Amino acid sequence: MKIKSLLILLFVCYQSFSQVSVGPKHIGRSSKFKKGTLDKFKNTETVFVLSDIYDKNTYEKILKDSWNVTPYKLVNKKDFDIEDYLSDKYSIARLVGFKRIKQMKTGGTATSLFTYIDFKIYDKETIFKKLNKLSEKKRAKKKNNIINRNSTNIARFYIFPKDDFISTALSQDTETIVTSMYTDDIFFNYKPGLLKNYFQKINRLIKKEEEYWMYKDDYQLELKKLNSNKLYIPSYMTIKYNGWTGQDSEEDDENIKKIFKKYEFQYEILQDNDLSDRIMNNEEIYYLRYVRMNAERFLQVVNSKSGEILYRNYITGLSYKIKSKHISDLNNKIKKALKK
Repeated sequence: MKIKSLLILLFVCYQSFSQVSVGPKHIGRSSKFKKGTLDKFKNTETVFVLSDIYDKNTYEKILKDSWNVTPYKLVNKKDFDIEDYLSDKYSIARLVGFKRIKQMKTGGTATSLFTYIDFKIYDKETIFKKLNKLSEKKRAKKKNNIINRNSTNIARFYIFPKDDFISTALSQDTETIVTSMYTDDIFFNYKPGLLKNYFQKINRLIKKEEEYWMYKDDYQLELKKLNSNKLYIPSYMTIKYNGWTGQDSEEDDENIKKIFKKYEFQYEILQDNDLSDRIMNNEEIYYLRYVRMNAERFLQVVNSKSGEILYRNYITGLSYKIKSKHISDLNNKIKKALKK
């Protein structure tokens, strides 16, 4: 298997990740944090290294409204050197990605792309002990791998790429890919309001010291409120992805009408920026959050005020689409919640 890193660190994946994951592992089976791990995290200052498409004031607003489990600071990508923050004083949250190229038995290759925001802490003592034993040449070659192997996962959530970036990532060199990730508007769910809700959920789970595993289909009783409240659909969900051509279609509301034909409650398509603004304005609405990573699909209903996930459906298979049967499942879960 050949792995090409997109960022400073290499994150090797042999199985799937999840849309939102809080735990020591994000692949394989769910597991619990070792005793004291989250206390270590809570005693750090979290360094956020995020895309340049929004200014510092926007990120400050997002974090002020969503993050209080640790102190935090924002560091611009161009000013970020991970060795400056390899300390018990810091945790790091940053935009990360990699692509995996797997050799198939047929002789061809299969390429997968993964993009997400990752939260980690690092074992400074072990890292520098190993690095200091190496020659300058070996240190440069092995540094990233040593740093990665001596880190601890805390949380992660997927960022859903647009087709232009997928094409770039699969064909261009690492420098071009990294530049695009940090300077271009190339993700569907990278909006201030959506980021706020992701951070809220992770913040709350860490404070409660709870793991969260996304390979789970479940719902909360609050889902019954969709009986009397409209479900808002972000406009990016009206776009269809063609796996054969690797291209996104134009926005088309008819795509939503088709898959919602068996949905028995109220819904409305909302422009992505309008949805983000309503979340940032602290309105309480319910919206559908959809992420696709390769052929994996994650469908969730979110409370915009709390960031709580009320319904989640993890979908696998060969398709790249959400289908009417998936919306039927949501419809049935709302009915079940109404009976309880």
